[in-house]
Amino acid sequence: MLSFELMVMEGPVLQGAIGRLANPELHLAAWGLAMSLAMVIESPVIMLLATSIALVRDTVAYRAMRQFMIVVNATCTVLAAILAFTPLLNVVAEGWMGQPTPMVEASRPALQIMILFTALVGWRRFYQGILIRRGRNQLVTWGTAIRLVALLVASTLLAGSKTLPGIQVAAWALMIALLVECMITTLFAVPVVRNLPQPSPHTPTLTQSEIFRFHTPLAATTLLTLLAQPITSAALAYLPEKEKTLAAWPVVFMILLILRGLGFTLQEVTVAEMKEDLKREIPLFRYTVLVGFWATGLTLLVGLTPLLNFYTDQILQLPPSLRPFIREGVLWGAATPLLSALSAWARGAQVARNSTAVVYQAMMVSLVVQMVILFIGVALKISGMVTATLSFTGAFFAEYLYLHLHRQNTNILAQQESVRPV
Repeated sequence: MLSFELMVMEGPVLQGAIGRLANPELHLAAWGLAMSLAMVIESPVIMLLATSIALVRDTVAYRAMRQFMIVVNATCTVLAAILAFTPLLNVVAEGWMGQPTPMVEASRPALQIMILFTALVGWRRFYQGILIRRGRNQLVTWGTAIRLVALLVASTLLAGSKTLPGIQVAAWALMIALLVECMITTLFAVPVVRNLPQPSPHTPTLTQSEIFRFHTPLAATTLLTLLAQPITSAALAYLPEKEKTLAAWPVVFMILLILRGLGFTLQEVTVAEMKEDLKREIPLFRYTVLVGFWATGLTLLVGLTPLLNFYTDQILQLPPSLRPFIREGVLWGAATPLLSALSAWARGAQVARNSTAVVYQAMMVSLVVQMVILFIGVALKISGMVTATLSFTGAFFAEYLYLHLHRQNTNILAQQESVRPV
């Protein structure tokens, strides 16, 4: 959890750098667009951490996974280059997503600077997985902390020089921080890799096709999750006051993401605890409800008090014109931390029972519900902040409801089976 919270703190740091430079509204919106596109391209490599944890058991498996990681990284980098350096960006961002031309053109240099973004993330996630498998989780947290320090230093120096537009400051600072973390993580992993065991004579050789079959469902799930951001940006482009809502939405999303962080580890905790004893499901649910209500209460506290003004005005130094949009988004999204915590618990309970198929189904339901709410918001011309936050809230609720109903049906069938005459 600490590693995740350190990582999400990057958002406020970069948004604060953009807010201190010229034309912050345009550059905040363009940064949101650039990051949403970069993360969609990045989706195949994010789960390299999970694949690495699961498959890197010996030196032969390590070499096979490293080859797979390099191929995936290279493929994604080519896609990133095509998007950043060709008219494809205009086709995707202007044509498909309806984003304003000035915003698209401002995002292009950032995407070009971030050409190796996916490769660095993939490299880092691969070696983080090895560290975690070997019980060196604290080194992953140290790497994330060093990355945050590098980001703070780079963004402060670049913003202070006032020689680059805000979005390019954010892009360069992010890339510098990522490069530092990759180097540190690799140094941490070198002695661990050297001590990997040799495979036993009876251990089957890990092939590229086996890695592909294992990794593809994980990557597809991540892609579905990350598609939510560009889809939301596309919807906001068709709603009133799109320039301000597109600038305010990344800030709202980051605030809610930080507050949701309190419940992000619930899935892993639930899996670990229920693998030991399935009867722990209900106590874990009660704990999840407690964490969820605490996070939602904290969200309301931020949205209803001067804390939000202090954050947007003093820390991020954003234009006052964005303040009402950000407050509206935070308040309408107040239920998101509770619902996302419940969804994390429900996913964990299904994974603990080895029912991973229903988890993928629930994520599909979540994405469909989100798209429907966005479509309704665009059709009725509802406020952009209300539409965006309700789409995420509705998506989490739909995911939890689907998993809850599946759990109830499973329990009913189990009870019927237990009383059936032999």
